[in-house]
This record gives sequence, structure tokens and C-alpha cells, in this order.
Amino acid sequence: MSMLNAAAPYRRGDRQLARAPVVLPLVDVVVDERGYLTVSLDREPYSADGVLIRDDLQRVLDDIASDLGTAVRVEVREADGSTFTDIVTPRTQSVPDAALGARPALASAFGICAEGFTAGEPVEVCLVVARQIADEDGTTHLRLPPALLDAHPQVVLLGRASGVVALALSESAQ
Repeated sequence: MSMLNAAAPYRRGDRQLARAPVVLPLVDVVVDERGYLTVSLDREPYSADGVLIRDDLQRVLDDIASDLGTAVRVEVREADGSTFTDIVTPRTQSVPDAALGARPALASAFGICAEGFTAGEPVEVCLVVARQIADEDGTTHLRLPPALLDAHPQVVLLGRASGVVALALSESAQ
């Protein structure tokens, strides 16, 4: 039984799988007294554009993890001798809306406006309430709260990379 949701049994297949090597690449960051950074990746100096300061740290770590396509172990050593260790994972790549053929819509305090639809056609309004990664077979399993499904009996699943659109109807909508 899962500690997060007592009603849902734990299943290894339900978790999002993050691919990580057995030994994570090591990003070593040394912060000097003035706040300048010296960054090395697996004990080799990491060349960055220009001088790095403390405010650049998150961007540099995200860039390294994204470039490598895997999680990295980060060790930060401050000038006062304190250390901090963390694991940084690469951000998921999203497909630009233009690649999906999406048209721009104007959003304001009064609502949303978009054009290009056929006159008289029904337009579905879909809100993203969750994001799920498809498994090796291209299948996704998503658990939604029953109250959400009762309130919104039609759920649209949209593959951001494939463009696949699936309409799921809950039992109350069938």
C-alpha cells in the first residue's frame, strides 16, 4: 500500500521512469568570496560563456543536465567551507505549439479568444490538469480523482510529440 494514497496500491509500473546511469556525472562548483563560480564536470573544467556568478548557477546546472540528457550529482562548496549536495535532472523537452499546428489564442481577464474554426462547429475547451509520460509501448496510465471525472466526464489526451488525440469518456458520459 502506498503511503501517499492509502486507497491506491503501489505498482512499480505506475511511476514515471527517469533514466539515470549507475554512476551520475559529477558537477563540482566552487564559490569564491566574491560570488564567482568555478565549475567542473567529472573533474574537467566546464567552459561556460564568460564569467559565472551565483545567479548563473541554476541555468548552468540545467544546461549541463539537458546537454548530457541525464541526471547529474552537484556538489557546491562555499568560500566559508560549507557544502551542499543535490541531484539535478534534465527538464523534459516540450514540443513547441507551432509544431502541433496550434494557433495563437488571446487570453485576458474576460476569457480566451481564438479564430480559425469552422462556423457552427463545437469547440472543446481542455485544461491541462496533469502530465504523464508514455511507457516503452507508447501507452499511458493516468489516475484521476473520481470527483474530477464526475465533474468533467470527457478527458482529452494529447501527445505533444506525436500529435495523437484520444478522447476518454467516463462511465457517466457513456
